[in-house]
Amino acid sequence: MPHERLSDHITATYLSLRLGIAVLSIGLPPALVLLGVLLGGVPLQASMSAYYHAGEGAVRDVFVGTLCAVAAGLHLYKGITRLENQTLNLAALLLVGVALVPMAWDCGATCPKVSLHGTFAALFFVAIAYVCIFRASDTLSLIRDPALARRYRHTYQGLGVAMILAPATAGVLGWWLEQGSGQRWTLFLVEAAGVWTFAAYWLVKTFEMRRTHADTLAAEGRLAVPEHGVGDAFKALEVQTLARPV
Repeated sequence: MPHERLSDHITATYLSLRLGIAVLSIGLPPALVLLGVLLGGVPLQASMSAYYHAGEGAVRDVFVGTLCAVAAGLHLYKGITRLENQTLNLAALLLVGVALVPMAWDCGATCPKVSLHGTFAALFFVAIAYVCIFRASDTLSLIRDPALARRYRHTYQGLGVAMILAPATAGVLGWWLEQGSGQRWTLFLVEAAGVWTFAAYWLVKTFEMRRTHADTLAAEGRLAVPEHGVGDAFKALEVQTLARPV
């Protein structure tokens, strides 16, 4: 395969992974609602996680299968730095935990205040928030327009904060709202907003990488990152452009 075509192939692979993660995440909330109504007559649930129990059969399969597919994408996607890659791998494991360890169900007052399912979900969003706030900006050194780089940085930081607020808000609403209240959609929408914020990060990151051709440059061996370790977890690690190999 010619050099140019191989570079395009590798670039397309990373592009497909990012877009696949985003598309699956965007589609999950409406898919649960529509399939629940159309296939099982399941009314809108108070949370997305409730579809594991209320949406038996196809709906449960969509919930578990989509989360596992997104987790696989996070694991297969290799981050720009080791710190990003390790965090995405951790997020993938946590998301599998969300999918396979269901929320407590039909237990009334005996339901635990803190569940393993909820803990996995909260830690997942914290892990992705870390990537947004501290690692997403590592590639902004490739953008020559300082104002544009600053807008991307602020966008990533805003998405990271939103990913922390979404599960925190969902936790408060889950404690405050009763399952049978007429405001079921409130908690569901807050959870969906968190999922869509996660998807928005991958879309924005795709736009940024396409603007700088970072994937192509990396495939050609023209990008490098500084040596780093755990002690650099909260430091900027600017990606550097190397001379074109002979």
